[in-house]
Amino acid sequence: MLCMLVLLLSGARLLAQSAPTAEFPKGFVATINLQQGVVSTLKSPPDHYQIGLNFNPQYTIIPSRLRIGVLAAGIYTQGRWTAQAGPNVALRLCDMTAGVFGSVLNLQLVAGHYWGAYKQKLAGGGLQLEIAQAFTLGITTYRDYGNDQWWMQSTLGINILGFKRKSSDPFTP
Repeated sequence: MLCMLVLLLSGARLLAQSAPTAEFPKGFVATINLQQGVVSTLKSPPDHYQIGLNFNPQYTIIPSRLRIGVLAAGIYTQGRWTAQAGPNVALRLCDMTAGVFGSVLNLQLVAGHYWGAYKQKLAGGGLQLEIAQAFTLGITTYRDYGNDQWWMQSTLGINILGFKRKSSDPFTP
């Protein structure tokens, strides 16, 4: 119980922090992600490997804090190709700075709800690192309540729109 209280208070402190940050600038980001993982019932084997690509454009609605977007994915699993799409959100929890170089990465809590072929209805989320506003690494878990399965996956992505530099960036010409 004490651990839960400490986690809640830590989370509240992170949300309340008002220090200016270059992370989550106003505007759009769009990542293309390679995803891989497992689809499982968690009850009996076999578990199924899944691999695919997804496209995830997002818009910052609360600068330095919250983005909303959509995701469209093509995934190969259980011997067939499938498609998924739906809305998602990303909440910036914290970031790490490196002196004059500014912010290096941020940690996000991501959540989404996706519908797909073959009665797929996935709801869930996880954690994602955004590195130099150019690359992402994530680990997520989704409950497919349409097929009584769990999708556990990792993602590696690249921001195809580039990143916005802060005007105080020492390397801006």
